[in-house]
Amino acid sequence: MCASAAEFISVLSFWGPLKADPKSYGEVVLQRLFETKPDSQKLFPKFADLSKEQLQNNPDLQAHGGIVLCKLTEFLQDGGQDKKILKDLAESHAKLHKIPRIYFQIISDVICEVVAEKIEGFDTDAQTALKNVLKTFQTQMGEHYDELGFD
Repeated sequence: MCASAAEFISVLSFWGPLKADPKSYGEVVLQRLFETKPDSQKLFPKFADLSKEQLQNNPDLQAHGGIVLCKLTEFLQDGGQDKKILKDLAESHAKLHKIPRIYFQIISDVICEVVAEKIEGFDTDAQTALKNVLKTFQTQMGEHYDELGFD
């Protein structure tokens, strides 16, 4: 299932706060990821042995979370059309970081939770649009993983 152009537009209509402050929102996303899926923290060598307290207001965590949301913002603004954006991301995540593809689904779920909590007016239609856009992201990343022969 691919998200429609209207769904990308819908997501962009409420994405402004995340685009404006990717480090803060990205930090919340990564902290929530580590809380809900503790094994995921081991996939980030820089954060693997840090406590929850050490992760709070951690500039490295904020920077990495900011990168996550900035890359997702690029994907959103492009409407999922530029395959190079995700190809480069897939290569680094598969070859360098060795991130199993299931984690794209897991972090997508976390992003939906955080957006639901933090963004005013995030109604059922907006939630559906975000889920569909993130599913498109996951699908496209999976296609690149397949090309790379990585699971």
